[in-house]
Amino acid sequence: MDWVEPDYDGGSIVNLSASLLQSFGVEPPSPACKHIEPQWLSGGRGTVLLLCDALGRLQLDEALQSRHLPNLARLVEEAAGGLQQLTSIFPSTTTAALTSINTARPPAEHGLMGMYQWIDEVGSVCNMLQFATLAEKPVFFSEELLRSGPNIHQLLASRDISSYVISSADFEGTAFTGLLHQGAHYSGCIAQSDISHLLAQSFTQAGDKRSLHYVYWPMVDTIAHHYGPLTEPYLLELEFVDFMLGKVMAQCAAAGYNLVFTADHGQTYMEPQQAVRVDEDLHGLLRHFPGGGRRAMYLSTDDKNAVQQVDALQVEGVKIIDTEDAIARGWFGGDCGPYRSRVGDLIVLATAERQLLYDYGKGLTLWRGGHASLTAAEMLVPLLVRPCD
Repeated sequence: MDWVEPDYDGGSIVNLSASLLQSFGVEPPSPACKHIEPQWLSGGRGTVLLLCDALGRLQLDEALQSRHLPNLARLVEEAAGGLQQLTSIFPSTTTAALTSINTARPPAEHGLMGMYQWIDEVGSVCNMLQFATLAEKPVFFSEELLRSGPNIHQLLASRDISSYVISSADFEGTAFTGLLHQGAHYSGCIAQSDISHLLAQSFTQAGDKRSLHYVYWPMVDTIAHHYGPLTEPYLLELEFVDFMLGKVMAQCAAAGYNLVFTADHGQTYMEPQQAVRVDEDLHGLLRHFPGGGRRAMYLSTDDKNAVQQVDALQVEGVKIIDTEDAIARGWFGGDCGPYRSRVGDLIVLATAERQLLYDYGKGLTLWRGGHASLTAAEMLVPLLVRPCD
């Protein structure tokens, strides 16, 4: 397998956020992005970061060739440096990647490493979108239990620089949103149609002071999980994204804002018939439920040899990596420090069209699109930067 490993030394989504901080005169916690010239983001009234969840570089390339997406094509033409690419982080999954974007730090430093993960302080494997244990009667906990330092909005606020977040109204007030966006002005959108309206309001609210405006659209990811990436519903969703992008591009040009377009990760197709159920074979060999998810699963065990020999893991398209080896290769961006227990002793990666299934007590669901592993489809994301002048 040709793995695409995270490039935390200037070529990842972590470094993009570092460059955004740097453009406002705030010292970032990670190196700046080597693909962005400082002058691209230093002018105008600030920057709009438009993040389209799961629109990877490979998916964008194919969509631009197979679909009429005039605004995306125009942004590619107008972008300084053209269409560039970054890597996501490992694991290339939403909870970890969005946390990296909103903290400018790799997973080893912020500690969110998957959809599910073991939390010592709770004594359980937890759902990291809901901030709750996986018990039949879940126990919920505050985001403050997991806060490892200031996010980018808090760093900006400490220098009297305002940031504005436009994201789904469904996410407003949740613990995960509190972790990512504390310190920002949050506006919940109910559809694509009110994004440009809310963005205009945020421009007015910012006044003459330079500001950051973060726009997040999640539905490409949702569609891809259900139907698979680059299917007809996926491409239709991109047509709506393209229309919304055209509105945002016009607003940025008129108001004097730089525009940055990117994604948190890509998506790969998963064939339901290629799914691998692992819970029955792993029964009795693990200290607790696996962490991670269906493309990258963390196993905590006292007998690594026995786990490595289980029948379910001896199929093509499933790879087992010792967690210490993954840390040494820099996948997490450091030694994980106090978060080491969250990533287990072995990491099982699904490649090709595989997905790993484990019944946590609520049954099994098959998806047709997924991410978290290290394939190019999952790891590569586009970078488009259009300066305001």
